[in-house]
Amino acid sequence: MQYCHSRKSGNLVVVILSFFLVFVIIKLSVIMDIMSKLTIFRNNILVFYNKYWWLTPLTIFLIWRILLELMGQYFYWINISDLKSINYSQNIWWHWDSGWYGSIANNGYILKSGLQSNVTFFPLYPLLWKIIATITGLPNYFNALLVSNTLALGSFIIFYRWLSIVWGNSIARRGLIALAVFPTSFFLISAYSESTLLFLIGSIFILSEKGKWKLAAVSALLASAARPVGIFLWPVLFGLWFYKTKNTSNRSKSDLYSILILPPLGMILFSLFFWFKFDDPLLWLHGQQNYGRNFVLPPHLIYAYLVDIVSRGEFWLRHLAEISALFLAIVCLPKLKKIHPVYALFVVLNILPSLFSNTLTSIQRFVLILLPIYIIIAKQNKIVYFIYLFLSVSLLIFSVNQFVNFNWVS
Repeated sequence: MQYCHSRKSGNLVVVILSFFLVFVIIKLSVIMDIMSKLTIFRNNILVFYNKYWWLTPLTIFLIWRILLELMGQYFYWINISDLKSINYSQNIWWHWDSGWYGSIANNGYILKSGLQSNVTFFPLYPLLWKIIATITGLPNYFNALLVSNTLALGSFIIFYRWLSIVWGNSIARRGLIALAVFPTSFFLISAYSESTLLFLIGSIFILSEKGKWKLAAVSALLASAARPVGIFLWPVLFGLWFYKTKNTSNRSKSDLYSILILPPLGMILFSLFFWFKFDDPLLWLHGQQNYGRNFVLPPHLIYAYLVDIVSRGEFWLRHLAEISALFLAIVCLPKLKKIHPVYALFVVLNILPSLFSNTLTSIQRFVLILLPIYIIIAKQNKIVYFIYLFLSVSLLIFSVNQFVNFNWVS
């Protein structure tokens, strides 16, 4: 009887274990089936993204744009006095220079002798703003952000396409993400001209790669009407044309004439406008003095900044951030020269005006638009790339907080 009882108990254990194993196997099969479906889904997504290349920059842009908005609204909300209600701000991306561009769009250029005025700001961005306002009839804020955000999206798409054509999809993704997380990237969606110039710079690089020199020259023309540094795309475009066609036996004269004639016309026409209106064709340059910018030699500028940083002067943190942005651009130059000497030339020409000024104010914005430096960042190993992403995201969060609450960040 005892033997029989133990046998029944053993059988019961076997039955229980069998049910348990069957249950586990069923569950595992379900899990494996789910994982298989997920793998198939992932592969289908990858195939879909490879088929429609523009989905990658679009996805990155949408995620970046949503996160920036959430960050901006949150930092605005926690700094207002009434924390009991959630207030959505319509103008967190409208600060500082936005007002000057708005005054141009509304009232044109107005000179205030000896005072800061809007004559130092170039016309393309407020002109686009005015055109959109005529079409939509929306308030200034919406028109400004519509222009900025549309051109920012266009910049992402063009930049990704350029990188993918020349260096492949992996470098393209890494480079675009490096641009998106740059500490001042939020200026691309603000009421500033950064996205306008970035779109034109990206257009010139991709059009040059495709050999569409006349269209590239038109983009350079528009760039010289967007910002003073837009004029530097003139020698850059010529350099790209020279290297691209130097082994070509039959260079197109019409392409060459377009490159030589069109790019400076934006700045020339703007200067002629000031000549007729204010009798000073270089008023956009002379007006910089009213913003505290004066000519100095680079050693004097760097020395003054280093002294302030070391002695922890009044603006040492801001000066450290500005020197760091300058250092990032300079440290990329040797590798850029190896990739393409014109890329290095582009970076040098864009940082020279700041080096010959008595202040590096806004250089973080100026470095933002130097697209070739993101190629160097994208080519780094995983550790260096991760360190860049970590530092940039941290500084981006800090910078957004500063900007939306009217603290100085440029």
